[in-house]
Amino acid sequence: MPERPHDENLEQSTNHWMRWGLILLALAILAFPAYRLYEPSNREASRETLLASLAEQGEHIFALNCAACHGGDGLGGVGPALNSEQFLTMANDEQIGALIAVGVPGTEMSAYSLDFGGPLTLEQINAVTTYLRSLEEEAPDFPGWRDPLENEPVSFPTPPTLATTTTTEPTGETTIPGEGGLVAQGADVYSSKCAVCHGADLGGVVGPALGAGSVIAGQDDETVKAVIVEGRASMPAWGGVLSAEEIEAVIAYIRSEQG
Repeated sequence: MPERPHDENLEQSTNHWMRWGLILLALAILAFPAYRLYEPSNREASRETLLASLAEQGEHIFALNCAACHGGDGLGGVGPALNSEQFLTMANDEQIGALIAVGVPGTEMSAYSLDFGGPLTLEQINAVTTYLRSLEEEAPDFPGWRDPLENEPVSFPTPPTLATTTTTEPTGETTIPGEGGLVAQGADVYSSKCAVCHGADLGGVVGPALGAGSVIAGQDDETVKAVIVEGRASMPAWGGVLSAEEIEAVIAYIRSEQG
């Protein structure tokens, strides 16, 4: 077979592309450490942004579904204090999620997962778990977190002393007759949000009695409204949970029961 004649142009072209190939390989080798250096920080920033968004969603869900028993700030009420150093150190995220999802048999803590008849999706449960975990860094030292009411009993202010005894005629602002009126609406809200602490008959459970002869029977509506909106002692603040109309309805219902 005859020898192929030497092609100077072909050799120069081949050497040219080989040099560029070596340059690109060197750049790739140099770029890899840079990627290893900066990519973890980018991932961590994305993770922190995601966790912050989940925690914000979880805080809203917690206020709507959990604050009635565990307190608006998580410091407990009829339920344990979840915003405590002891609880958050003891329970990992999987355990917290499981407690929310399936509940605690034999207690008032029912299952909240849709799979077990509750109102929350797994994504919402994860959001609540993320919110509770976000509290850990500044969670207070609370050895009595399991029974917070024994450590901080619910109390209401002493009613003001009246200079004279007067009889106030009821007005249409607090009592609206009719099955679909304000009182009926208040009964529904009270049953779902308040009865667990104050009793279905307003006789009190872990919270004080609200019926006839109770402390708040001697208080005006504005004082009672302020307690509901702002909370007091272990009673969570309901201003961010109930609408103004629902709060007025609850007060109307309580007044109707007080007679």
